[in-house]
Amino acid sequence: MTTQETAKTLFLDVNGSNIAYRLIGNGTNSSPPLLMLNHVRSTIDTWDPEVINNLTATGRQLITYDYTGLGHSSGSVAPSIRVFALNLLAFLHQLLPTLHTQQVDVLGFSMGGYVAQQLVLDTPNVVRKLVLSGTGPSLGPNLQRPMNEVQSTVFNPNPGLPTIDAFFPSFTTGDEGAAWFNRSTTSRSGVAGKNGEPEIALFTTGEALIKLTAAYLSWDADPTPYSLLQTIQKDVLVTSGDNDLVVPTQNSFVLARQLSRANFIMLPSSGHGHLFQYPQYFAKAVGEFLDGKLPTAPFSAGQIPPLGS
Repeated sequence: MTTQETAKTLFLDVNGSNIAYRLIGNGTNSSPPLLMLNHVRSTIDTWDPEVINNLTATGRQLITYDYTGLGHSSGSVAPSIRVFALNLLAFLHQLLPTLHTQQVDVLGFSMGGYVAQQLVLDTPNVVRKLVLSGTGPSLGPNLQRPMNEVQSTVFNPNPGLPTIDAFFPSFTTGDEGAAWFNRSTTSRSGVAGKNGEPEIALFTTGEALIKLTAAYLSWDADPTPYSLLQTIQKDVLVTSGDNDLVVPTQNSFVLARQLSRANFIMLPSSGHGHLFQYPQYFAKAVGEFLDGKLPTAPFSAGQIPPLGS
């Protein structure tokens, strides 16, 4: 079975952009594949193998994906989260028929959670279930802003120790952050640059980072997605660390409360990187949720037409 360390990098031409993705693991049940949307500045090379490989062990196929213009994907970086979602939808419209499915489950971490929310608002028929981790809604009531120092660290052109501390507050997580950073930046070292595989693409910087920052912050200032959250009639699992400095824990709780069919899990002594700190438990919870083993709302408010229809 393929893993984060060994999966082949694939490319799909979508509207003139060469989009990089990987298919990892083999689905062993009738569930659709799980689409993995990573955090701001990330690439398909920087997924933590502990999370990826524990998720495939639950019996499902994963799709990892580089956003247009980032990582190994060519094209222009989208100017907004809405365009990120539109680019993703164009990719899915081409990929899913080759996988003989019409839907995906979606796991969005951090900025990936923003893209996931926008995707399901725009095209609910493509998404079966949602996992939203270390993420929050767009502009709305009862939200907390991250400290300016944390926000600046996340978008620092040269990520390093402060970035690790933003994801893993060292006073509660000890050496967990350094271990995560090492796993995430070296997992592809055994195959990178060999047999047609690209070299490792690490964290986004330069001109692309400026565009990425604008899209990220524009979402934070847009009240429309927040106002539409209660129209999402999907089963959702929201997860958070109890001390998230990047997307404050309060915001994840507000997100869960705005989603009528959401479960909320908060993990102890952890921050933004809670899923990487507890990868086995996280993967087990996600697997059970996707398999319908967590509590679900006893009713649905019905289907909501896609935004703009």
